[in-house]
Amino acid sequence: MGILEQNINKLWLAFEERVQKVDQRVTRLEDKVDGADIHAAQLSERMQELEKERDTLRDNVSHLQSQTMRNNLIFTRVAEDNTTRNEQPEVTERKLRQHLQDAFKITRDVVE
Repeated sequence: MGILEQNINKLWLAFEERVQKVDQRVTRLEDKVDGADIHAAQLSERMQELEKERDTLRDNVSHLQSQTMRNNLIFTRVAEDNTTRNEQPEVTERKLRQHLQDAFKITRDVVE
């Protein structure tokens, strides 16, 4: 029985060594999974922050667009000089000032 006990002890030691290695590997994997979970939570939080920032920026852009559009005026029935296909801004401004005088009866000193 001496040899049988020695063989069983060797097998037992090899088995325990193997179990310890497996335990160490499982522990490392658990640590990595925990780290990945923490990282995923941080990414999720950052994603929410970025989505809020994006929404805020969209609101700001919409507000700025509405502000600039509110200050725009559209004039119709003002004749254009299409012979050159590119009327100078000064000419357009002069025509608009004349249109304000004619169509809305605004005095020249107010229009100028």
